[in-house]
Amino acid sequence: MSDTNANPSTPAGTPAWVWIGVVVVLVLACVGGGYWWLHSGHKTNVAMKRPNLVGTIGESVTALDTTLPDQDKMCSATLARALDFGVLPPGATLVSQEAQASQPEGHFTCQAQAADGKYSLVIDTSCPNSPDKTCFALDSVRRENGMVVYQRRNS
Repeated sequence: MSDTNANPSTPAGTPAWVWIGVVVVLVLACVGGGYWWLHSGHKTNVAMKRPNLVGTIGESVTALDTTLPDQDKMCSATLARALDFGVLPPGATLVSQEAQASQPEGHFTCQAQAADGKYSLVIDTSCPNSPDKTCFALDSVRRENGMVVYQRRNS
């Protein structure tokens, strides 16, 4: 006579150490995935904040970016923008603080000096295809030999 309750059989199924291993692997995968997502997402956002070198205006433009500064500050603001865009070498300085009116109407020119030569910075204050009364955009940058370093794309 055998008593089935005296020696219960081992339960059918997976041992406990296998389940512990599965849980550990899932936790590590979630932690690693979260770390990657947080850090790669941040790098993408930082890269997206760089200025657009072809001159198109994105959705992140503010009124401060497009508001025409005073006449005596136009050249310094344009120089700062050109340096931010990376179209002028670091250390470039203005030849004069005064912007010179040029053609077509609504365009101004500033001169900058860098270690490798002079540059002409053209500012566009006209507002094509816009209801705004004043605009401010870096239109082009040219070296003294006439080579175009930067040209804004017309929208």
